[in-house]
Amino acid sequence: MEPAAVDAPPANVLGALLQQLGMRPEQLIARINQRRARRGCSPLSPKAAYPWLREIPSLPQPDNQADALAVLTARAGRCITAADVGWDLPRPRTRHRHLDAPGDAPLEALLQEISQGDLMDRRNLLMLTGAAATAPALALLLGPIAEAAAAPSATRLSEKLVGSIESAVRDLREMDDSTGSASGDLTWGLGIWQSTSRVVAQARGHGPLVDRLQTAYIELSEQVGWMLFDARQQPQAQRVYHTGMRLAREAGTSLTARHSTANLVSSAAYQAAWLGHHNDAAALLDIAARTPELPSAVAAVIADRRVYAAGRRHDPDAVLRFRDEALLHLSSPDERTPWWATWLTKDSVDAATGRAWLACDQPSRAVPFLRSRVEASAPDYPRDHLYAVLDLADTVHQCGDDDQARELLDQAEGLIGTVSSQRMVHRFEALSSAVAGV
Repeated sequence: MEPAAVDAPPANVLGALLQQLGMRPEQLIARINQRRARRGCSPLSPKAAYPWLREIPSLPQPDNQADALAVLTARAGRCITAADVGWDLPRPRTRHRHLDAPGDAPLEALLQEISQGDLMDRRNLLMLTGAAATAPALALLLGPIAEAAAAPSATRLSEKLVGSIESAVRDLREMDDSTGSASGDLTWGLGIWQSTSRVVAQARGHGPLVDRLQTAYIELSEQVGWMLFDARQQPQAQRVYHTGMRLAREAGTSLTARHSTANLVSSAAYQAAWLGHHNDAAALLDIAARTPELPSAVAAVIADRRVYAAGRRHDPDAVLRFRDEALLHLSSPDERTPWWATWLTKDSVDAATGRAWLACDQPSRAVPFLRSRVEASAPDYPRDHLYAVLDLADTVHQCGDDDQARELLDQAEGLIGTVSSQRMVHRFEALSSAVAGV
């Protein structure tokens, strides 16, 4: 926020007093910082007073308020109290937003809130853990909400509208698979998610088009959530996942919606495992695996996620068990494979196994899996190739072969420019620092 022009009328009582005293907001902060320096405190930003000058001002913290009143008293030559500048009012309560806890929110109100603006950019969200993180998925086990399933539709859907949303989800997946969560792609994805939220909020009830729309929204929530995760916007990714789960509670009994929900829950579990929230990851994966009539490919995806999660929690027996399970499901494909599950191959399971052994602090067991993954990575998917190269570099570094680690990091550096993934960039920088420090 910038201060008002010098000749503009003050917006509040403090602004009027500063104008009367011939004092700029920056001068007030400079005097406050002198007092803070004498106490050994760090200085405030020169712009720290701007929020105090709004028409509806933000109130300063108690120590800053005491300093400001002391400075104003000295400048005015009379006692300036909190009441004199309008700081004696009770602090306003923070307005509750449905996006803080999508799993507990009324669905229509949640979707309307999402559709109204850039909530993800403007708000500071906290990462939920424990019961708050798993409750939206646990609620899925209770089945659909009868009242919501019976609600009449407020808008008329068309085949063209639903088809365009389904196509947009696939286009977004293709862009993300190729290079990662580029800022422009992520902005576009969030825009689609917000506009689709409005359509879903107005189209409730039964029917094939409603089922397809709800399934597409769950798939879209999984995709946008993954892109936010890849962009290292973790609380935002979690809220998108939870919103998809919240809709899934009211999506009826469509098997395609249930299978898409299982994929979404397993992606949320992968995020939890990546962040080290091992109990949350295990609980979410257990819920995903309990989905009825899973196609073999979807069951394989869930087992693949379980391989990585087992490695992160240092459970080697589970790594072997879930690897065998993933390969078993892959070896018995059926005709019900969803389009979003076709990415998983034996090479993908090898990569997850290598990462699991790396996380288990058993790098020597990881090397053959990760080396084969580097060799098998397709050039059309540079992010996957970069991920595999970084995994192998980390592994050989932990095995003590820093010369090979540097060679692999040089290879990774050549890929960084073709990939837009803050998650991979952060990994590259951390690993480069570790190898350089040897």
